[in-house]
Amino acid sequence: MLILVSCLLQTFDLVDRWRFDRQLVEQGAFWRLFSAHIVHLNWSHWLLNMAGLLIVACFFSAHANVKQWLLVVLVSACVVSVGIWWWLSDIYYYVGLSGVLHGLFLYGALREIRFYPVSGYVLVVVLITKLMWEFFYGALPGSEDMAGGRVLTQAHLLGAIGGVSVWLVEKVYKIFSVKTS
Repeated sequence: MLILVSCLLQTFDLVDRWRFDRQLVEQGAFWRLFSAHIVHLNWSHWLLNMAGLLIVACFFSAHANVKQWLLVVLVSACVVSVGIWWWLSDIYYYVGLSGVLHGLFLYGALREIRFYPVSGYVLVVVLITKLMWEFFYGALPGSEDMAGGRVLTQAHLLGAIGGVSVWLVEKVYKIFSVKTS
């Protein structure tokens, strides 16, 4: 569904009407905090994000149910949006799903550990290494060329925090539900 809606918004050139625009959010267009995640800079940016979404779906979809995945999407989108709003005040416009994708990917990799420990741990280490690179050095070489614009690496970290948060809450809930049973 997300792919279809995102494709339609891109096709009909509605990006400017759906993107995060700090000035319009300040004027009350709060929905842009969420809609920004389903519009993209251009078609190459859209293709990269949709490929990432398909990779997450193919590798990790069986590790959680639809409600859990939707919760990760919602929490990651909220963490990214709130993070941009409060801590990245120099960002006036934002589009893209990559922050949410990092949340989905890390959540999926953490859940993978339960079923396939070696690949799960490898994926977690690879993603954390990528996030550390981006934190200290900026976007991976070539990523801005592929996306056709600036990569907001902070959104990747914020999205990953969202995914880890859902995973941690599930772990804590499971621990306490076992103790009370």
